[in-house]
Amino acid sequence: MNPHAWIYVDAKIDAGIEQWQFETGAPVELVWRGWRKNDLKVGDEVTVEALRAKDGTNTASARMVTLPPGKKVFSGAAGDDAPATTPASAPSTTHE
Repeated sequence: MNPHAWIYVDAKIDAGIEQWQFETGAPVELVWRGWRKNDLKVGDEVTVEALRAKDGTNTASARMVTLPPGKKVFSGAAGDDAPATTPASAPSTTHE
């Protein structure tokens, strides 16, 4: 079981649509970094800064995501150089 979250994107390109998948950190890391469970909805337009997989597929490790209406959040993925956050300073939340 992979504890990381994934974002699936249909990207518009000149030839049509290209499907991408972006891996982020674990859900608890996303909360520590400012994400909320309703921040990203199906159909939202986002910008993802990421490191593409070495195998050249449309898979990448997300570093930062710009959500509507311009909110920027770090992904919590390994090596993303996000600001340090510890569980002690994280808000207490319950996830479904």
